Amino acid sequence: MTAYRNKFATHKTEAEKRLAFSQAVQNDELAYFSNGKKVPLYNFCLQSERVEFIGGLWRVQEPFPHTVQKVRDIEVVLADKIPHSERIPFEYYRAYRIGENCYGRYLSAQPDTIVAKYEASKNNIFWGYGKTIEQARAFLGLKLFDEYKDAICVTRLKAHQE
Repeated sequence: MTAYRNKFATHKTEAEKRLAFSQAVQNDELAYFSNGKKVPLYNFCLQSERVEFIGGLWRVQEPFPHTVQKVRDIEVVLADKIPHSERIPFEYYRAYRIGENCYGRYLSAQPDTIVAKYEASKNNIFWGYGKTIEQARAFLGLKLFDEYKDAICVTRLKAHQE
């Protein structure tokens, strides 16, 4: 279901979790849903990845059906593309921030982040983000400078030598 572990999970490895899960099933412990519903933990024997032990209880992790995009130091879910044209070939998107609680990941109420994207090639895509298009463009520009500063410096040096 999910390819990530809840950051609040007590068990930090799968082996540690499986051992505790097996013991909890034998002890007839319960699994708790975010709406307060409780079910026997053995209902999840074939889907142990759907539960995590957090805060002393086995909690059912809510499905998170969204595609997550890592943008520098944050994870977001892209919303709509912003129609914006300028001389530089950047694309801009509204994006939802991702939060997490003991029942899994969730999206912010509104897409409150602007994400800028530049595709140098299929395998070389760069991202930046901010509160505004200008901030997202600036952070993406810094990322591109960091990536290509050696090429920029060589080009400037050659220009000065001529």
